Amino acid sequence: MKTVKRLLSYMKYFKLYFAIGIGLVILSMFSDLAGPIIAQRVIDNVITPAAAEGNAYTDVLIRLMATYFGLTVFTVITRYISSIYRMRAANGIIKVIRDQLYTHIQELPINYYDNLPAGKIVARITNDTENLRQQFYVATIGQILINTFYVIGAYIAIASFHTGLALVLLLLIPLMYFWNKFYTKYASVFNRQERELNSDINAKLNESIQGMQIIQAFEQEEQIQEEFEVTNEKWYEVMRKYVILDSGFQWTFADFLRRMSLLLLMVYFSTQYINGVLGVSVGMLYLFGDYVSRLYEPIKGIVQQMAFVQQAIAAGDRVFELMDMKPEDNPEEELEITEGRVSFNHVTFGYTEEKDVLKDIHFTAEPGQTVALVGHTGSGKSSIMNLLFRFYDPQKGEILMDGKNTREFSRQSVRRGMGIVLQDPFLFTGTLLSNITMNNESITREEAIQALIDVGGADLLNKFEKGIDEPVVEKGSTLSSGQRQLISFARALAFNPKILILDEATSSIDTETEEIIQHAMNVLKEGRTTFIIAHRLSTIQHADQILVLDNGEIIEQGTHESLLTIEGAYSEMYEMQKKGQTLAS
Repeated sequence: MKTVKRLLSYMKYFKLYFAIGIGLVILSMFSDLAGPIIAQRVIDNVITPAAAEGNAYTDVLIRLMATYFGLTVFTVITRYISSIYRMRAANGIIKVIRDQLYTHIQELPINYYDNLPAGKIVARITNDTENLRQQFYVATIGQILINTFYVIGAYIAIASFHTGLALVLLLLIPLMYFWNKFYTKYASVFNRQERELNSDINAKLNESIQGMQIIQAFEQEEQIQEEFEVTNEKWYEVMRKYVILDSGFQWTFADFLRRMSLLLLMVYFSTQYINGVLGVSVGMLYLFGDYVSRLYEPIKGIVQQMAFVQQAIAAGDRVFELMDMKPEDNPEEELEITEGRVSFNHVTFGYTEEKDVLKDIHFTAEPGQTVALVGHTGSGKSSIMNLLFRFYDPQKGEILMDGKNTREFSRQSVRRGMGIVLQDPFLFTGTLLSNITMNNESITREEAIQALIDVGGADLLNKFEKGIDEPVVEKGSTLSSGQRQLISFARALAFNPKILILDEATSSIDTETEEIIQHAMNVLKEGRTTFIIAHRLSTIQHADQILVLDNGEIIEQGTHESLLTIEGAYSEMYEMQKKGQTLAS
């Protein structure tokens, strides 16, 4: 019930549209329910007298038919306009919900995405909200209200003509109540299971599509297919059980209620005739039969919509579960990085409480210095970068920028003073220009071009027919890894950061491109504090500081020459790489 109330609260954004739509439905109901009355008068006031007397009642018939035609046209028009307003309101609400969800997921901490597959998040924003649109704001709000009005209107019409018959029909209400209670109990379980499994299917599809190259390269098609079939089979079984419930208790029972109502109608008036009481005319008998059908057809519609209500509640629960995820704390105070001094003061950090991946990290990077982080995989290099960008915060210690604790400032302002180039550069659908500027209006076209030239990408401008306006497809898959990296470098430099982070930025490019970028880096590092994570130790020989990490601790610290002198872990790694290069040549 809590989910339903929350879904209904969104109607406030489009309450005028809903009011107009529902108002027109009520008007169309009155005009539609007038039809049986006209038919009754045709039978009793035209057909029956004409058959008995042999006289024509043409004038009366024409008036009644004209009235019926006018009411029919009015009903069709009002329903059409009502549908437009209700659909506009439903579409508008889903737009609001999706906007809120998309804004919210950008405020969630990075560790949330560590634990939930992207496909499941996508399913909640697209599939679940679409289900809300179709099954709640269109089907439930629209059809259930319409059918409810029709039930009330038909019952009032029956009661106004024959109170006794109306009382007899009340006997079916307890049956409807207990049926609905039983159906809702089991349908809600099946619908929640179906939504979860559908989300799992989306997640598997997303993962498979993203990793199709690896799947095919390692001949894992059959294994992935089997995993997908297992999940798909679970979905099939849940839907099979739901179909049995839906068919047996929704359609069959609803039709049973309608037939029982007509049976009660026949028994009621037949008993009167047998007892010598002329209860109603032929026209009135038709009218009651028509109203009974109109009474239970909407009831049948309400019963059918109950399945949609349960599906909508299941979808709503998933949507609001995502929406209620607590966003990361983000102080309002802005940090302006003017110098670029960075200090880690006895920082300890772990992605989980059980295990620390960084232990008592302590160092200072002075403005303009280049600090290199080296170590074997899992030593903690990337974790330091994650803390710098405040993707995470340390459990112990503090990180200072220009002498100020980053925890006390908004994450956006901390990141605004930094630029990053990742090992695997990510490009968005658009152009070279939009990928460099990230649509930031403060970066001019000329500045973007200059940034690309500065990092050695002048050849890209000449190679592509449209230059800086060359289209880029998703992930930049039509570009080489070196070209993507150059664009990523240009993106970081165009923002003119005081702190530059290069996360193994030269590991996925060829030697020729590395030389171009290395030259550009030497020029562009002037005036910037630069952090470099590098596996190729040859690229960091001129760093002002080299931090050697092992198992989350700094085991050596110094310059290239000083670390070689002590003949420790760094010296060993350097000699191994040097021998490897010699053998390769």
